[in-house]
Amino acid sequence: MNLSTIASWEGVAAVVSAVIGLLTVGGAVVRWREQALRREDVQAWADQAITALQSLVLLAALPPGRIPPDEARRRLTEVIFATSILVEQGRMFFRNRPWGGYGRGKPRAYQGRRPAILDDLVAAHQAALRLEGADLRTRAQLSLVAEDALKDFVTRMQHEVGRSRSASPTAGKAGGSIDVARLISQIDPARVAERIAEMGG
Repeated sequence: MNLSTIASWEGVAAVVSAVIGLLTVGGAVVRWREQALRREDVQAWADQAITALQSLVLLAALPPGRIPPDEARRRLTEVIFATSILVEQGRMFFRNRPWGGYGRGKPRAYQGRRPAILDDLVAAHQAALRLEGADLRTRAQLSLVAEDALKDFVTRMQHEVGRSRSASPTAGKAGGSIDVARLISQIDPARVAERIAEMGG
């Protein structure tokens, strides 16, 4: 092999190396952009969820009559719809976790257990459905369910936003069945009494 052939092969190797380098950098840029887009989408979804959760907290905690009845009913209806929609939208970011045969026979997105990060929205949805016409004690209990759901959700999202996938066990673990009656039964009676007093009861 003469010197010109060697030089030619070295030139080809340099070009190939440069192309591989460009492809590697290009792939990294694409991955970074995908992660940035997902982070932005999750952030926008979380913002809507926090709006719905905080709205429910206020609707439940404010004394009856503080908001005109028609306005309160309209806002509560918005929360009922928003929380249900946000659960379904959240499935795009947080997939169900396999859980034995749980959900077998359902469409793929609904097989397994719902991720825990969506449980707070389910709890809020159930609480919103029970709020209208509730007596003062029930309103106090539902306001605490809503408040706890909001705080749990924000805490989980602090761990999650900015990540390309579920980054913590609290966001990604399999969720449980949500029963607002059970959540009410778990609230410390002293908290309920304090909330009733705050609500003017």
